[in-house]
Amino acid sequence: MKTLLHIISFEWRTLWRSSTLKLMLAVILGAGIYGIFFGKFEVEKQEARMAEVEVHEKQAFDSLLVWVQLDTAVEAYKEKYLQAVSPTGVGWSKHFTYYLTHETPAAAGLCLGQRDLFPVYYGFNVTDLARQMNVAELANPMKLLTGNFDLSYVIIFLLPLLIIALMYDIYAAEKERGTLLLLQSQPVSINFILFSKGLLRFVIILLSATLLLGMGFVFQGISFQENATLFFEWLFILFGYSLFWTLLMVGIVAFKQSAALNAMLGLGSWLFLALITPAVLNLFVLAKEPAPNRSEVINLVRDLNGKNWDQPKSFVLDKFYQEYPQFNDGDTTDFNKWYYASFTTIDKEAKGLKQQFEAQTQKRNTLLKKWAWLAPPAMVHEKLSALSQTDRDSQMAFLSQVETYHQELVDLYYTRIFAGELFSQEDLELLQGRL
Repeated sequence: MKTLLHIISFEWRTLWRSSTLKLMLAVILGAGIYGIFFGKFEVEKQEARMAEVEVHEKQAFDSLLVWVQLDTAVEAYKEKYLQAVSPTGVGWSKHFTYYLTHETPAAAGLCLGQRDLFPVYYGFNVTDLARQMNVAELANPMKLLTGNFDLSYVIIFLLPLLIIALMYDIYAAEKERGTLLLLQSQPVSINFILFSKGLLRFVIILLSATLLLGMGFVFQGISFQENATLFFEWLFILFGYSLFWTLLMVGIVAFKQSAALNAMLGLGSWLFLALITPAVLNLFVLAKEPAPNRSEVINLVRDLNGKNWDQPKSFVLDKFYQEYPQFNDGDTTDFNKWYYASFTTIDKEAKGLKQQFEAQTQKRNTLLKKWAWLAPPAMVHEKLSALSQTDRDSQMAFLSQVETYHQELVDLYYTRIFAGELFSQEDLELLQGRL
């Protein structure tokens, strides 16, 4: 143990005297800090937008609670009163817009995942939800191309480069400086010396990653006390990922080739595992399970909505009454009832299309997970986004919440619409409680 500490101490002094180590640490720490604040600002922008729509929703609903008490004997107040009490809106074009926001997980800023590719809030009324949720693009194409420069990006793509830079010459440098024979003449084996040098470098790497993670928690205001488990889960993944690249470089160095060749092999491995393998894996999965075209789903939903006006009232209402017998009063001619019943049938058909889309997507994800071990960087990103609750599963859970919330609103609105009744102040207060 004493010999190990002596070698490590000497090696540390040698490394620290070199400006190369200082430069590399400065670069990785600088990139890490930038990634931390980039994620922080992105999350803050999302939260600001969510807060804005929540304030807008509250102010708009507060207005309805005031308008419902207006004196309709005054001509100027009639339209506002009707806007408040009419479940159909005024002229079927002024429905109240409700918002549901996607709560920001504690570590979202460390690994943005899919939070800036999908909406973090949805605004919708009681008409067809499928159309309202498919009016925007799936993602920002530039973000899909480049990814997010958050802390997870730094760890996944830049940390391996630091490992390569520190490990590639632990043997070749001694040979090229002519000190290898001197080391071999010592009572300690050369393998033990190389092990000690590699251990020091691994500790430097791990401490750098741990420091960045700790800074991420501090600068982004993540409570250690409330998220201690999350911190150590991240740290465990960082340890495993750093160990993987360290052992890879140890394997390369074990061939005892020149420093230049070791560096090229290390960079080639990084290029292959971080960039080429994920691309090839994606092409393989695309060939085995073609990606569903979301634009087709969007166009089909739009077509269904366009055909809404061509459907006979009796045809639509008969289908609707089969699903909602509690609203069946035998009337198949009322325009108002037909109008809203058609939205329900559209959503039902669109749900079937969405389920087909999700089934195809799930097959792709299953196949990707089967072969994910071939691309450790991609696999680690999936693990970190899952820990940070910014992965696709978290987004799908949010969409499920939107659908549930919309259905609750539909049930309440349709009770009044199909009975030909207006909202009372108590109804509005009940709706306010759902905001």
